[in-house]
Amino acid sequence: MPRMEIFARTEIGCVRGRNEDTFVVLDLTTGVTGVPGPNNTRTIDPPGTLVAVLDGMGGAAAGDVASAMAADGLVHAAKSTPIAQPGDAERMLLAAVTEANQAIASFTKKHPDKRGMGTTMTAALAMASNLVVVQVGDSRAYLRRGRVLQQLTMDQNVVGQMVAAGKLKPEEARHYKQRNVLLEAIGVQERVGPDIVHARIRAGDVLLLCSDGLTGPLDDRKILDIMLKHEDLVACCRALTEAACAHGGPDNVTVAMARFSGDDLGQPEGLEPIWFERRPAVA
Repeated sequence: MPRMEIFARTEIGCVRGRNEDTFVVLDLTTGVTGVPGPNNTRTIDPPGTLVAVLDGMGGAAAGDVASAMAADGLVHAAKSTPIAQPGDAERMLLAAVTEANQAIASFTKKHPDKRGMGTTMTAALAMASNLVVVQVGDSRAYLRRGRVLQQLTMDQNVVGQMVAAGKLKPEEARHYKQRNVLLEAIGVQERVGPDIVHARIRAGDVLLLCSDGLTGPLDDRKILDIMLKHEDLVACCRALTEAACAHGGPDNVTVAMARFSGDDLGQPEGLEPIWFERRPAVA
């Protein structure tokens, strides 16, 4: 029986006056939200377990409200959609983006002083050996297998597109002036162009979702080193957020992690690479 252990943590960082990030953990079998106790595992048979990280933006325009509204929309869509296979999960995640986008747009029409608020959303639904991810913005999803950390998503910002086009090296992107200029966000435009990712899970794989409060201060090598040092998810989440703060903590930082286990998932064969495919969508 495929199972997952999960934990999440969010910190305000060292510079910001408030935390505009939020995360979601939802067991769709029981309908229970929130992080379970240490070492608590759950099955991931359909309809599965949903985990998400959202990074609100807008400052005085209430980015924290935007991320909370989008999280509520995600939970509502997940609980109200029958999910039996990966295609159902994809449709639900896209519907959640649409619902959140419309809710925030409606809110800002009634509250003009909040115009400009928005949020990223990176949400993953794990069901059996399948992982389905929707991404809007630059919060990221990674999958670790052994000593390999694979980024599943591509940042929907100026530098992300430049890296994808080969115009900028990843190490150069970290210091590029426009690295935080988003091309897609929930709540700031009529239509949203999310990316959808499908990945195959093996026993022992570890999922990491995070806001750019982690990937700004820490490069992938440092993140992987911390993940390899701390097998316990609670300790690892704490170590990651504390490392971001130790490197200046310029933004709110949120991480959510899940470790997969169970004979039904199968063990990776040798140095089996992580299989995933990513494509653009419209919500």
